[in-house]
Amino acid sequence: MNQNEILTVSQVNKIIKDTIEANPFLSHISVEGEISNFKRNASGHLYFTLKDESSQISCIMWRSSTLYLNFEPKNGDKVTVSGSIQTYQTGGTYQILVNRMREAGIGILYQKYEELKKKLEAKGYFDSRRKRPLPEYPKNIALLTSDTGAVIEDLKHVILNRSQFSNLILYPTKVQGDGAKELIVRNIKLANENPIIDVIILARGGGSIEDLWPFNEEIVADAIYNSKKPIISAIGHETDFTISDFVADVRAATPSNAGEIVVKDSRVLKNNLDTFTLRLKQSYYNNLQNLKTKLSNILSTRIYKDDSYLLSTMYQNLLGLTEKLELLSPKEVILKNIERNNTHLKHLYNAFKSYLADKSNYYLVLNEKLNLLNPLSVLNKGYSITFKDDVIVKDSKTLTEGDIIKTKFKDGEVLSKVIKE
Repeated sequence: MNQNEILTVSQVNKIIKDTIEANPFLSHISVEGEISNFKRNASGHLYFTLKDESSQISCIMWRSSTLYLNFEPKNGDKVTVSGSIQTYQTGGTYQILVNRMREAGIGILYQKYEELKKKLEAKGYFDSRRKRPLPEYPKNIALLTSDTGAVIEDLKHVILNRSQFSNLILYPTKVQGDGAKELIVRNIKLANENPIIDVIILARGGGSIEDLWPFNEEIVADAIYNSKKPIISAIGHETDFTISDFVADVRAATPSNAGEIVVKDSRVLKNNLDTFTLRLKQSYYNNLQNLKTKLSNILSTRIYKDDSYLLSTMYQNLLGLTEKLELLSPKEVILKNIERNNTHLKHLYNAFKSYLADKSNYYLVLNEKLNLLNPLSVLNKGYSITFKDDVIVKDSKTLTEGDIIKTKFKDGEVLSKVIKE
């Protein structure tokens, strides 16, 4: 081929394709990197990007090859893939056709995500007890999202269709890339400083872990945690979970879901109001009919048709009250109390008399027992008691010649000296 020959695009792409496919090294390679933009289509094929700190490459894995997987791949996984480089001449692109894949550790971003999640959880950022309740009928809603794209349009459509009395206040926010986290923090602060704001929605559409990373930054988590206004986090798709979702007061699966959460459907409220109004009217009508029936029954009674019956009834009631008053007069009450007291005094006197007699008999019995147990009582019978050193002598063997002993009689005592043992 002539060096100065002008080639078509197709020719260039074919040269590249032939060059790559002719290289035996590229027909069977193993590459390590982090999974991003992971998708599994309905047929079971896997599409994802393999990246490192500075580069990325597209990958595809057919369903037949996924049968050998021993784990479920996801964004953030660090893996090693084996396969060949496949080129598409029409599109001028190339990718790795993966036939084997194994785990090679947790990706760098995912590892940072897990470390921050554990740190904030330990600090109580995710504690449900500190989360603020959403206002039931918010008047002014702050939207922190991009001012272009599908997300802002979805939020407007859902919220304004459901509630005609809510105002939306947009704080244009960069939701990915450099400077995004700082702007998110700044707008959360601005929304908190606005006194009319009732609730804040922090939202963005789906994307890779890199796209969603500003919502995994610690300064954003701090801003959400310190917010005085309740915050709904609606980041990514239903399967995406960011740090912001865990810290926020409420997590919405999607931005549209956030719109459904923040306001009640006015059509449902109107239907409920109509139902309550109908029930109130029916209850009022039923109560009115019951009162009319009761009044009719009262007016048809004898007491309203016959005046003399009414007077007779009142007179009988008066007589009954008079008898009750007589029974309750002070004189009757005093007489009854005197009679009751006399009865109590009589019972008390009899009880005391019986108690005194019992105690007197008990005293006599104890006195008699005491006399029987008194060692000196034997003296009255003509006996005597001998003491040595104030101790009763019970055995003559305890005495020795020359001992001074004392003998006690009924009417006195004498001292003696032992002459002979």
